Amino acid sequence: MNLNHAVKKQETFGVLKYEDKQPIHIAFGVDANFIRPMGVAMTSLLDNNQQHSLVFHVFANSIELVDIERLNELAQTENVLIHLYHINPVIFESMQTTWNYTAATYNRFIVAKLLYPSIDKVIYMDADMVCKGDLAELIQLDFSDKIAMVVADQGKFVANHMKTLDLKYGQYFNAGMLYIDLKAWNENQISEQAMDLLAKRKFFLLDQDALNILLDGRAKFIERKWNEICNMEKKYSRISEEAVIVHFASRNKPWHIWCMHKEKELFIRYAKASPWCDVPFFSVPRSYKEMKMMGAAMLKQGQYGKALSWYWKYWQAKRVEKE
Repeated sequence: MNLNHAVKKQETFGVLKYEDKQPIHIAFGVDANFIRPMGVAMTSLLDNNQQHSLVFHVFANSIELVDIERLNELAQTENVLIHLYHINPVIFESMQTTWNYTAATYNRFIVAKLLYPSIDKVIYMDADMVCKGDLAELIQLDFSDKIAMVVADQGKFVANHMKTLDLKYGQYFNAGMLYIDLKAWNENQISEQAMDLLAKRKFFLLDQDALNILLDGRAKFIERKWNEICNMEKKYSRISEEAVIVHFASRNKPWHIWCMHKEKELFIRYAKASPWCDVPFFSVPRSYKEMKMMGAAMLKQGQYGKALSWYWKYWQAKRVEKE
């Protein structure tokens, strides 16, 4: 698969904030459904890194015109440089997807191919993240001859999941944040090998599993604060004071109206400060799985009639889909 011809069109907005400073390059891979949370992530990064020149690289396989206008607004208001790459969606049409993993998850494989050699290092971030600190310490870390810097994944499933992948070094990372040495990544053909592996084998966590196999022993594990997962399905999950990048990695997202987790206030704060401040949160579940989550949320609030209604809708929608 030739990833060099994946971009249909490129647009650029804004300017570098400081011409005399080495910029920090940050990349996102998204589709239209995740543009708003990405914009919130960008707003949080800018708010906490005003002393740096940030350059955003947005790899999008779909985006609405209004969101392009908001990206331009952000670039002009914050004096930040934003490159928007329109991805040809057919390039990933044969790849495995799930209800919560769309083809946009594979956009991260285009990043290294397109940005190198004009850029030597990039921070790749999922759109469901918020920054609450300075990135200076991260970009000063030594790669120590590794291809990427990563953070160990969290959760009870990790130990057993690693066994299914036959990882020799006993470590498994969450691919939501990757600090990538682009030269090493390309020399080792990580993107090409990942696509080949995904075409031959089915994985539970898709591209994340493939990258863990390919970077086994070749990734540098760094502190949790650079990708701290806040599971919004767990009532007592909390964001630590030390966290710099917070990852809302569970199915419940802080922009879902059925999400009742207290820690969503961090997302809401930056959402209100962003050009997407007037975009309403998802108020209507779009799949039977989201209907089930809505019913569970109503049940926790003691709204039993609404809970029963949503569980009934869930059951009906699931039956129709399974038929």
